[in-house]
Amino acid sequence: MAGTKDQRKAFVDWLTVAAIGLFWVSLVAMALNSSRLPAAVVVIALAVLGGFYMSLQHEVIHGHPTHSSQFNRLLVGAPLGMVQPFARYRATHLAHHESDLTDPADDPESYYVLPAEWARAGAAHRALLRANRTLAVRLTVGPVLAAWQMLRFDRGRFWHDANIRAAWFAHIPATGAVIVAIRASGLPLWMYLLGFVYGGASLTSMRSFVEHRAHAGAPRSAIVRSNRFFSLLYLNNNLHYTHHQLPGVAWFRLPELTEVMEAETAVADGAGVYPGYFSIVRRYFLRPFDLPVYPLSEAIKA
Repeated sequence: MAGTKDQRKAFVDWLTVAAIGLFWVSLVAMALNSSRLPAAVVVIALAVLGGFYMSLQHEVIHGHPTHSSQFNRLLVGAPLGMVQPFARYRATHLAHHESDLTDPADDPESYYVLPAEWARAGAAHRALLRANRTLAVRLTVGPVLAAWQMLRFDRGRFWHDANIRAAWFAHIPATGAVIVAIRASGLPLWMYLLGFVYGGASLTSMRSFVEHRAHAGAPRSAIVRSNRFFSLLYLNNNLHYTHHQLPGVAWFRLPELTEVMEAETAVADGAGVYPGYFSIVRRYFLRPFDLPVYPLSEAIKA
């Protein structure tokens, strides 16, 4: 399905190009007109744009919209989310695709912890880990917790990994340039931080909340049916099982391929099928989606 090498060189994913163009036009328009709109409207719009930007970066990580990774990165590589260098997001996400999904010893995007870590954790830490398995906490405290864990991971390897150093040395001044541009546009920095950075991360946390669940002998990636708003916001990444089976496929092909692959049947006894994000809110807003301790650990089996 990926096509020959020559076909890929000639291919331009124009729908993704259009989506990227829509994003930049919308962001600039919002920044330049923020003083004419109610603050709540600006913050909500920025949150949607922040979540959409993460989805666009995800498409670029998987080789869209052109064959040139350098050109693709120019389109959405700016550190608008401020917290994480794009190079680090790319590295950890590609490692996630190559990992034993959900295993915290191998999967950098796992929300589980190993039994040994759980045993070392104090009461407050355990309470936080449990709470972060509810949607209410994942959407509010979760973005801050994820940022802290990412920073702690990179700090521990900073002087031993040249790629991590290079990513952060490029990220910090580029983030400063983003802040200068925001202030020059007239958009209040606090609105941007609350809306685009924090709100965008929160909306992305909504998407990832039920994406993966540990199961022995069954698919660990879920399918979330969605309305047009969330399908566009997440660029169909809610059809997560299909994406993991065909990670190089463009976002607009995922709905058709989900039907062709009978993906909902494949995941029914594994990570599951959800009728939409509002149903996930109803089920898991205050109730844990799963326990934090990795259930497939050899330590548990023993």
